[in-house]
Amino acid sequence: MSVPHKAAFGVLCALREELGVLAAAPAEQRRHLGLEVREFELHGQRVLACVGGVGKVNAARAASALVSLGATRALLVVGVCGGLRRHLGPGAFVHCTQAIQTDVVRVEGRSSESDPALREHWRAAAPGAEGWFLTADRPVLSWWRRARLARAFVGDCVADMETAAAAAVATAAGVPWAALRAVTDRADGLGLVSFKLHFPSQSGRAADTVPSLLARLGAEASPE
Repeated sequence: MSVPHKAAFGVLCALREELGVLAAAPAEQRRHLGLEVREFELHGQRVLACVGGVGKVNAARAASALVSLGATRALLVVGVCGGLRRHLGPGAFVHCTQAIQTDVVRVEGRSSESDPALREHWRAAAPGAEGWFLTADRPVLSWWRRARLARAFVGDCVADMETAAAAAVATAAGVPWAALRAVTDRADGLGLVSFKLHFPSQSGRAADTVPSLLARLGAEASPE
């Protein structure tokens, strides 16, 4: 009879560079749903990490793979994004409050709320703003699209291509989730130039904070 694994934390990103320091952690590797999943331990916590690829379809597949392998403690989405407010420039950290699919006609069910307690622990480990993550299948690289999105939502918001899809899978499975991204550009006509300039320095910053988050969660769970 096989011994069941303890529930794990899942870490999901689109590009390998976005794994940051987690990419160097000694890990067991396996293939699941056509994806490579890395399994390792941090601060006594089992972690499953997956580079899912760019876009909502890839993110949903990766989230499904992680959850089905036991990432039921929480799903953590990391990576980069484009800032949709003037003060959210390259280097800013933004934590997700709500993730919404912005390029679907149907309004019902297109948004998911992150776990408030998990988000607060992560903000304590990695201080930053919090706001909407606006997920679409195309990057926001024009002044017109930036203005349209920025006018549609009140408060801080950023553009990305995966979070809402991963969040929808986690929510449907009853798994708490949170997301942290570092801003590389202002999601405008100069966004591609800024992305290429800042991606090397910003790509892994969100994932680099995961060990501190898990240390905080482990300390909270430990008996007095």
